[in-house]
Amino acid sequence: MKKILILILGVLLLVGCSKNESNNGNDANGPSLVQEEAKNVLVDVNGKPVTIETYQKYYAMQSYDFEKEYGESVWNLEENGKSMREIRQEQTIEYLVKISLIEDYLTQKNINVDASVIDTALRKYQDSIKNDDEINAYFKENNIDDDFLKRFLKDQYYISLFNQSIYEEVSQDDAVMHDLFDDQYIRYKTRHILVEKKEDLDEILAQLNDEENPADFSDMARLYSIHSTSAVTGGDLGYRLVGSMPKAYEDVALSIEPYTVSEPVETEFGFHLIFVDDRQMLSDMIESGMPEEEIESYKAEIIKKYATSETTKVYNTLRSEAVVKINEALLNEE
Repeated sequence: MKKILILILGVLLLVGCSKNESNNGNDANGPSLVQEEAKNVLVDVNGKPVTIETYQKYYAMQSYDFEKEYGESVWNLEENGKSMREIRQEQTIEYLVKISLIEDYLTQKNINVDASVIDTALRKYQDSIKNDDEINAYFKENNIDDDFLKRFLKDQYYISLFNQSIYEEVSQDDAVMHDLFDDQYIRYKTRHILVEKKEDLDEILAQLNDEENPADFSDMARLYSIHSTSAVTGGDLGYRLVGSMPKAYEDVALSIEPYTVSEPVETEFGFHLIFVDDRQMLSDMIESGMPEEEIESYKAEIIKKYATSETTKVYNTLRSEAVVKINEALLNEE
């Protein structure tokens, strides 16, 4: 069974994308949101209207895979007092808002998708579904034509370019690079003992802190830790990038003295005792003789994590400042 959105994203990855300093991208997906007819406006985003007809096509595109995966009965489910259909309606509207805001953001930066790229992606996508009678019948039933598919393809490009543009901005920002890599820990190596209840650590701590014959931390992890994958290696979690573990765990791992046992630390997984074997800054990694390729790989991953966080912040700002009007009465006629 083919899935619409997975196929589209796969085609886009094959075709590739690029920045284009002209505005010819507006020709790639038919009329832009600015050019929507005013009648039957369901959503207005900063003065840019989206009609109910456009919404219906997006809703259809985003519902096909969902229903195929979970079955028609999924629409009968409820969550927090809302039907699944109502939830999907809200998600589709929010998606349309997101696309509109991202398109404006990138247009202001003169970043567009080349129309020829969209045309190529559309041809590849059409080739991939030409023998799929079910998808083609679904498209016909929901009035999903080539102009709309171009539009949808361009949406996906804009999301990709939005992420890419912010990644490039932060990676070229000297102040950000200083904050990320100068005198900052990049990774740390810990062992831990995980239990379900805090009181389960009392006996373990007593043995670890025995002044005459203190127990070995790794041995205690093998005996008592409920984290099975690390317990067999004495609680060893190996090196972890900063930002990859629960905050409560990481705060302790980055602050306690190495080779000492922490106080109990609670995370969503239970209660931990933490033992720090090593912490490394970028300078430590270089001095240790780590291959440059490996160091660059660590740096790229850290920049990527930071850029992902910044992308969310930028979009949340765009969304909070946007004036969005929804014609609920028109939606209720659905």
